[in-house]
Amino acid sequence: MSLSRLSQTYPSLLRQFQRYSITKIAPISTTKKSKDTLAYPENLFPKKQPPPPKTVEDFAETKNPKFWVSYGYDEENYEKDRHDHKVINFMLLTVLVCGGTFIVAYSPDIYNQDWTNREAYIRMNERKKLGLPYVDKNYIDPEKIELPSDEELGDTEIIL
Repeated sequence: MSLSRLSQTYPSLLRQFQRYSITKIAPISTTKKSKDTLAYPENLFPKKQPPPPKTVEDFAETKNPKFWVSYGYDEENYEKDRHDHKVINFMLLTVLVCGGTFIVAYSPDIYNQDWTNREAYIRMNERKKLGLPYVDKNYIDPEKIELPSDEELGDTEIIL
């Protein structure tokens, strides 16, 4: 149902929705901003950052560049930050993902599903060649089954 058809059918409902949506969406604070009401510590956001690279030499510096963005492993040491980033990515991607996939794909069949399926097909083919049903109604020889007498059962309900 389109919005225009909805406004024609239920005009009061649409007005209530508009009134609710306008009044409840954007509360605005009118308190004066002062340094006494900081919501975060002052050292969380440093005030002075080094200027961005401007010359070709600034961009070409590779040993310990002044202008580098840390991966978050080490804020001070460029080489250690890069090394930790490469090691962790190698461990996550190569060892865990590729190694885990290899282990899952080539793990042995712990539930013996391959063996049970193969055995079932062998038994089915044997019974088919002999002209027998797949499952015999007398799977267990009735002479070997011992049933309780009526006196042993007493008033136990028997459901067939």
